[in-house]
Order: sequence, then C-alpha cells, then structure tokens
Amino acid sequence: MAKDLPINLRIVEQLAKATVKNLVDGIVELITNSDDSYRRLEEKGKKVSGEIEIYVNRKKGGICEKLIVKDFAEGMTKEELEKALEFAGETSGFRRGKSVRGLFGRGLKETIIALGEGEIITVKNGKLCRTKLWLDQKTKKPKYDDQLLENVQNTSEKDGTTVDITITNEKIKIAEYKTFRDQLSTHYALRDIMASPERKIYLIFEDLKRKSKKRIKITFSRPKGKKVKEQEVNIPGYGDKVKIVIYESLTPLMSPRNNPYGLAGILIKTKAAILDNRLFKFENDPAALYFFGEAICDGLEERLRRGETGIIDPNRGGLEWRDEYCQALASTIEKVLEPLIIGKRKSLEKKPEKEIKEATKKLLRKLCSKLNELAKNELEEMEEIPEPEPDITNLIIKPEVANIQVDKPRAFSIYAPDNLIKEEGQILWIKSDSSDIQPLAYRVKLEKHPKYPDKIWYRYFKVVGKREGGEGTITAILGNESARAKVKVAPPKKRKKGQITGRKRGFVSDIIPDELNNPSQRVEYIENEEIIKIYIKFPSVANFIKSGLEGVETPQGKLLLAELVGDAFCKALARKGIESGKYVIPPGGEIDAFNNTLNELQKKYLHLIQDLIFAWEFK
Repeated sequence: MAKDLPINLRIVEQLAKATVKNLVDGIVELITNSDDSYRRLEEKGKKVSGEIEIYVNRKKGGICEKLIVKDFAEGMTKEELEKALEFAGETSGFRRGKSVRGLFGRGLKETIIALGEGEIITVKNGKLCRTKLWLDQKTKKPKYDDQLLENVQNTSEKDGTTVDITITNEKIKIAEYKTFRDQLSTHYALRDIMASPERKIYLIFEDLKRKSKKRIKITFSRPKGKKVKEQEVNIPGYGDKVKIVIYESLTPLMSPRNNPYGLAGILIKTKAAILDNRLFKFENDPAALYFFGEAICDGLEERLRRGETGIIDPNRGGLEWRDEYCQALASTIEKVLEPLIIGKRKSLEKKPEKEIKEATKKLLRKLCSKLNELAKNELEEMEEIPEPEPDITNLIIKPEVANIQVDKPRAFSIYAPDNLIKEEGQILWIKSDSSDIQPLAYRVKLEKHPKYPDKIWYRYFKVVGKREGGEGTITAILGNESARAKVKVAPPKKRKKGQITGRKRGFVSDIIPDELNNPSQRVEYIENEEIIKIYIKFPSVANFIKSGLEGVETPQGKLLLAELVGDAFCKALARKGIESGKYVIPPGGEIDAFNNTLNELQKKYLHLIQDLIFAWEFK
C-alpha cells in the first residue's frame, strides 16, 4: 500500500536535490536532526547518551550503496512521524523558542529522496513504528508506506530513530575512508556537535572492495592559534549585536571559499547553530587564511522566529548574502577583520631576493597602460564626473543634475565622509521615483577613495533612461542619511571636435611579484590598491618565473606572464562590470553570469595581452 505525500509534486525532487547535493550534505542534515532531538531532551532536564552512529559502505569507484544514521534520543510516535513527512512542516520546535536548527522542517525527507529510498524506524515510550519513503520514478510522485506506518508494535528497545537509506542516485559518491572521516569532522555545520563533550559521534565505514570495516569516534579540534580580537559591535541600521571572536593561526589554513571543510574563516552562529563560514571580501587574500573565529548574532535567530526566512539561503547553503540584513552583517564583520588582515599582510611581506630589471619594468608599465585603455573602453562610456572636495561632511551624489540617454547607461558617483561610514556602514541603496529613470544597481558597497583614503568613501553606479523626455530623482540612502540627483532623459549634446570624455583613473596601477611562501593562488587583482600580484612561489609559476620576475623574457615566461595577467585582469573586469550594472545578471544566476562574462572578456582581450608581451624586446 502506498499513499501520496502532501506536497506540490512539481518541486519535490528539485527541492530535495538542491538541499542535498552530495552524501556529506545528507549526513549533515540527519546528524543535526539527531542533535536537535537530544537538545530538546536536555532542555527538559533529562540525561542523554548523546550517541549518534553513522554507517556507510564504499564499493570500487566510490560507489556508496547504504547510509544509516541512528540516534538514541526522543524517537517519534506514529503521529509525529507522519507529521515529519510533511514538506515545509516545522516540527523541530524552533518557532516555539527551542534552540534548534530546524528552520524549515527540512532534512529527513530531502535526504532520502535526493539519495534514493529509505526506511525510518523510530521508538518512543515502548512503541515502535516505521515507514518507507521513496520517489516513484515513473510518476515523480513522493510516496510513503502508510500501511506499514499503521503497524505500531510494542518493544523493549530504547527510544531513538534510525534512518536507513539505500542509495540509488548514481551521482552520489563517497571518498576514501580518511578523506571521508576528515570531511565529517571538519564540515563547518558540524563543528560544534563534533567538539561537544555531550555528543559521541561514531563512524562505521565498510570498504566492500578491501573487505574491511572500521569504527571510530569522530571529533573536531579547533586549529591552534592565539586570540587576537574579541569585540561586541552593533549592525548599523539594525541595532542587532554581534559578538566577534577572532584567532590567528601560526600557519595558513584552508580557505572556506566554496569549501565547507575550510578551517579559515568566520563562523556565523546563533546560540544553537552554525549557519555559514566566510572570509567575505578577503577570501582571495593569502593573509586572511591565517584567521578563524566566530561571529555570534542572536538577532539572526530572533528574525528567523519572526518569519524573516529571506536571510537564509533557500537551498540551505548558508546565509543569503544578497539580503540587506546579511549584507550589513558582512560589512560589520569585515570592518573588524580588515585591520588584522592588513597587519598580517605587512608582516608577510619580505624584501625580494632580486630587483626587477629596467627592461621588465618598462614592459610592466606598457602593459598597465594597455590594460587601462582596454578597461576604459569596456567600462567607461560615461561623462566626466567631478571629484569631491576632501572635507565633505554629508553624503553627496555627483553630478547633482544630469541628462541621460535612452538605453545608454550614465555613471554617477556617490561620496561619504569617513565618520558617516563608521556610524552607518558601507552598504548604500539606490532608488528612483520614476519608472523612466532606472538605476542598474540598487545596492552599492562604498570603498575608500584612492585620493583621500582617510577622509572619503566612494563608489560609482549607473543609471539608464527608458523614455525620452522622462524626468525623475535618484536617491542614495546610507542609514539615516540620503543624497539626491535630478535626472532627465534627453538626446546627447553635440561635442566639440577633439573633446575628451571619461574618467582619468587607472584600472591597473602596477603589476608586482610577491614572494609569499605557500601562496594559495597564482595571481590576484587587489581592488583597493589596483594592482596585480603574481605569486612567484606558487609551484606552477616558480618553474618559469623567479625572484624579480627573472624568466619572463623567455618564451615560456612570456606565455605564463600573459596567462597570469590576462586571468587577473579579465576576472577583475568581469566583477567590476557586473557590480556597475554593465552586464545584466538574473537573480540566482550570478555564477553562470560571471563565468559567461569572463569567457567573453577573455575572447576579446587575452590575445591582445599576448601580442604585447610577445612583441616586447628586452633590451
């Protein structure tokens, strides 16, 4: 007998596979469910074993056939199990004030459907009930065995729940034993559970190819490091407090960028859950990889209780960093991190073994000039914008009155004094009171002005006209401060012959070698300094380019230099173009849009960079 689950059938499989993309994702969901159940018992004053068992097997080629997760916590009654099978049903007690992770009633069902089919066996108060859950491959309907669920039995077994999954999804793979063990012990969402003395997590790993079976207790130990910062700050514009604790490691740690096992980064936490791990705008900075810690924000939990679920990634991939509140939180943490990273960057700098030869310096200057020309042609189709006075006291937009053309973006600049940034943060919002006048970016993150870095913060944004003759006002909002510009959509004015337009500001001011030991990448563009750094001790670089960029005059060195500079330049250009609104990106399609833009820019410019470098004569 089988009965349809109560869910809109069109989104079941999509929702499950978006939530659980791999085997570890599924285990994270099941372990956190078990931990939640233990927490509820502990909050009632009951003594618990805290044991959670994870069984997996591995065949040749990384095929995993079976996943079993078992706890000895509350268990469920028949009615509670049936309730747990509802999609989007909130069963964890979170909204009733419990300190648990069950924000959306997800985990159990998504894991089973994403991986294959499963059986849930649960015991509570001497009663055992069970059911099976699967996705019918013909109808794509989720099913559960209602007849099996009705067969409740008396038992002497301990309370608890076992989830037994047969994996049929061919895309699901499992790593070798040591790698898999390390993945579980270091996954950011499990670190507090693995480190808790109240929990005992056991992994049973059966290698079917080698006919071996191991059982080991998994724990997490924080990296060694000294505490360098502990500070409680307010999120500007919201008032929520964030307690930030940062440690410095003696050695660089693995980056958290697209890596849930990276030990560097700041864990974003509530009282009961780790929601994300980030280094924010410093994720490409080698100096940032020495820092780890946590930012505890109780306001996140309170907002979730009030129903502000937009701050959580709908696919359980962490926080939704496009949300206004999350952006303000990120900016707040970045401010605390930045001085530490700048200091570390300086301490890592070392005098190069060799000076760059003059012929190479001339090539780099010529190359910077060429890159600036390309960037200007790509990004700067705009009127010249007046620079601000260095002693501004209010938020201002330049120009304050402007004509724009239909479907042709026009650049504006926004400037803020340093004291305003300290009070309100760096995140600024742009809005228009007319449908004829549309900003291409509604959120802007201000940066230090290169000419007045201690006094002024700034950023450029673009506005486009939709109907000739239309008029309106553009308003920039930073906390409680605002600035306005009057805009009219009109035909372009005729220019005098020889008149020069565009900002006179370089996109790349220098290309320099960096002799950092054990760098995490080959090359990077540092936006605030507008320089391209080549890490010559990165293994694939060190084979051809040495200290002082010695070796770039050889054919292999020229090719590598062109590849490195072109890579950094095109990536930076793509990011800048997307931020300024030149390249349109659909919501949710940021990664694909970036990759597509990068590919197009590489087609346009890589060969030009190669031509310049290969034609250079080192005399």
